[in-house]
Amino acid sequence: MVALIVFAFMIVLMYFNAPIAICTGLAALIGVAVGGYPLMVMVQRMFTGLDSFTFIAIPLFIMTGRFMALGGTTRDLINVSKVLVGFLKGGLAYINIVASMLFAGITGSAAADTASIGAIMIPAMVDKGYEKDFSVAVTATSSTIGIMIPPSIPMVVYGVAASASIGQLFLGGIVPGIMVGLALIIVSAFYAKKRNYPRDEKVSLKEAAIILVKGIPAMMTIVLILGGIIFGFFTATEAAGVAALYSFLLGAFYYKEIKFRDMPKVLVEVAVITGQTTLMIATASALAWLFARQNVPAAIGGFLTGLTDSRFLLLLLINFWLLFVGTWLDLSPAVIIFTPILLPIAVACGVDPVHFGVIMVINLGIGLFTPPVGVCLFVACGIAKCSISSVVKAFIPFFVAMVSVLLLITYIPGLVMWLPGLLK
Repeated sequence: MVALIVFAFMIVLMYFNAPIAICTGLAALIGVAVGGYPLMVMVQRMFTGLDSFTFIAIPLFIMTGRFMALGGTTRDLINVSKVLVGFLKGGLAYINIVASMLFAGITGSAAADTASIGAIMIPAMVDKGYEKDFSVAVTATSSTIGIMIPPSIPMVVYGVAASASIGQLFLGGIVPGIMVGLALIIVSAFYAKKRNYPRDEKVSLKEAAIILVKGIPAMMTIVLILGGIIFGFFTATEAAGVAALYSFLLGAFYYKEIKFRDMPKVLVEVAVITGQTTLMIATASALAWLFARQNVPAAIGGFLTGLTDSRFLLLLLINFWLLFVGTWLDLSPAVIIFTPILLPIAVACGVDPVHFGVIMVINLGIGLFTPPVGVCLFVACGIAKCSISSVVKAFIPFFVAMVSVLLLITYIPGLVMWLPGLLK
């Protein structure tokens, strides 16, 4: 009964557009009071939810993304993408997707990808004759690759919540992230042929070589992060620190676009974003504890297993639920709240915790461009200066493509577990 009251209260607050942290925090507080627990428990559970060394990676990855955006790295990655796919029909769409795949390995944040890549690519695509709805759809959907290809802030959060190896989660997200990118490219190719989109300007072999060489330092960030974790030079948290330092040195001394006078502004931005993220994690941790005390995981597990004992159907139901949750609840709180509820069910079905983590992150990532809460959709529409209703139709083929990839990785575990198993 307490859990139902809490859930209903949270939904009401969301209906009135209260911030997610406020929704989960007040809902947890109401549950603690109604359940007869001491109010101090709320503070203790919020503190405990953040009391993990691994979470230091979050502000460091956010800082890496800000340094990369300021330092000219985004521009170089887009230029590399032009060399790779710009000569194809509808080239700017492919450039957008490939740039997101490259940028994903740096920021670990879908919203950061949308803002950084979208600010350059959406105006460029519209100027070249691409419809605004298609430009927004490509940008918002491809930016979600940022939470699949490492580093990934949501995977760090899941790793803490599930006590899973973050290094293996990072590796497990690589193949699915590439598959999503290819799926979006296929959809874009269909649009390019149907709407007769132009090719991007061709570059000479000499220019291509110069662009690729110039882009090597930017792409080395990915090598530093993944290589360091894979070969055991440092943990995921230490990798975030190395990436932040490297991106600062790159922007300050290689590109010479980051000035020391910019540092206070950057640090304030990082602090604000970190504060928002960690407050959501803290309040969601308190809510997850409350649900556990009210035996919600056992009740949901019993309900689902009572419906069917088929592994196929159980995983399908979990996917449907997570897709629904992603449309109204932000990613980090959703991971904190639903990992303790759904992970035991998945493990009982024979799903590895690393495999389930990737499934969960991709599910909730799709929600980042799905109304009503989709943050990437809001950011992309803000850049394009258009309404959400005017672009929703263009999102449908991209949504179908991403769900198809989701189902493939759900029922073919090797697509996720092959790389972690190979390099374990």
